[in-house]
Amino acid sequence: MDKGTKSLLNVFLSVLAPVLVLDHCSAPGDSWWNLGTTWAMVVALSLPIGCGIYSFATEKKVEVLTVFGLLGTILTGVVTVYANTGAGMAIRPDTPWWYAAKEGLIALLLAGAMLVNTRKEGSMLRAFVYSDAIFDVRAIEKAVDANGVRPQYDKVLDHAAYMTAASLLFSAFANFGLALYFLLPVPEAPAAQQPELYNYAVSKMTWMGLLIIGVPLLATLMLVMRYLSNKLAIVSGLGQERIFLPR
Repeated sequence: MDKGTKSLLNVFLSVLAPVLVLDHCSAPGDSWWNLGTTWAMVVALSLPIGCGIYSFATEKKVEVLTVFGLLGTILTGVVTVYANTGAGMAIRPDTPWWYAAKEGLIALLLAGAMLVNTRKEGSMLRAFVYSDAIFDVRAIEKAVDANGVRPQYDKVLDHAAYMTAASLLFSAFANFGLALYFLLPVPEAPAAQQPELYNYAVSKMTWMGLLIIGVPLLATLMLVMRYLSNKLAIVSGLGQERIFLPR
């Protein structure tokens, strides 16, 4: 399986499939797909966890983004377990705030990690935009060292990391607000409906997060990549065509 197919499969199993499960399997019923609220959440959470474990088992390495993805999934499970320990069928009334804190925390951690070791091979900057699957990092760094412009090169990487971290910081606040928007009405509903409404709210947050937060973040990452390509072409002296890996 090629790298592009693996990436698409990872997106499906980690994002799209859990949304579909929460949307269509949470309601009780007689059909095989009517799992109920608890098992629907279990299945939805097990998909990205299983995907991460399989990726580690087959590739024998830990991707930093996979680690954060698994952390977010595990925290979702922890908050969900906490939510369902309320009185009777009702979820705990403070659940929206815990879930919102979890949503904001992951993006904040990503922003903080982005500013650590920006010049190292395993840095978050390399994982997000300055990837050796796109840029010919070895050729660039060889030219940088040959020309004696390592300080200028490091400054370009630092600026790219600051720009990406700023977009992730915005994402943290947006995630927090989006979670409250969808979850605050849930504890106000009749107690018997709250577990199902909670699952639906989590599903809606995933979809809306892709549109409201994911699209602007992707646009920012594209701008950062354009900034890198322009600056690195000048600093290294290789020009636009030679800083990218040959296709």
